[in-house]
Amino acid sequence: MVDEIGSASRPRSRITAESRQTVLDAAAVLQMRRSELAGRLACGEARGARVVARDVAGTQQWVRHEVPHWREVLTVRPSCSVAYLRKTLPDNRELVTKGLRMVSLWHLDSLKPEARRLLAGERVGRYLFGVGPVQMNLVDRRFVLLHGPFFEGIPSLMEVTAPECLDAAWRYWHAAVASSYPANEDEAEELDSLTPRQRQVAALLGVDTRDESIAETLGVSVRTVRSDIAQLMEVLGVRSRFAAGVRFREMVDDR
Repeated sequence: MVDEIGSASRPRSRITAESRQTVLDAAAVLQMRRSELAGRLACGEARGARVVARDVAGTQQWVRHEVPHWREVLTVRPSCSVAYLRKTLPDNRELVTKGLRMVSLWHLDSLKPEARRLLAGERVGRYLFGVGPVQMNLVDRRFVLLHGPFFEGIPSLMEVTAPECLDAAWRYWHAAVASSYPANEDEAEELDSLTPRQRQVAALLGVDTRDESIAETLGVSVRTVRSDIAQLMEVLGVRSRFAAGVRFREMVDDR
């Protein structure tokens, strides 16, 4: 059941070598299955898989069209940037509010401190930190979205229902979740004086984001953001918003 997904409570320091290796082994099998299907698709021979979009813009357009019809999405992402999160977090909140069941696991090793803080402060949706080197989306427990073949150098997205690949995707998902812990538990003791949203604001200040952009990203008013910045400056003992962002980053990097 979805309520059982992402229930692991595992401090970052306890992502063991054994659990990491289990994920890597499962990822290798999934990659092999994916490559086999992509190769056959490129020759027009694959069963249980189809190309649904090509290039980045086409993929984004297809997902925007399809996601309102989905009930559950289980995602593993090997990397992301603050810029990416600024675009996607507001959309994710809206989708979850409308009833989408969403669990997203992020590959901890590739997350920069600012991205980690943004995810740790989210209270809508379920975000996990763990081991996840291969990107995929399991949709409604019916199919998995994976990188498809290249066509004249252009990447594609493929929808896969082939049993052997779907089984490999589930094995990878369960291994990744077993390595993970909830993002909102990724908090440093020295940051206890800050609220989760203040940590998010501070992370965005570290990349020199305007008040209006911060408000849009976090789904709050500009007045709330400015109030949080003022409190941040006081708590961190600095006199400017820039210094608040720098000081916060130093605190996170010193963990």
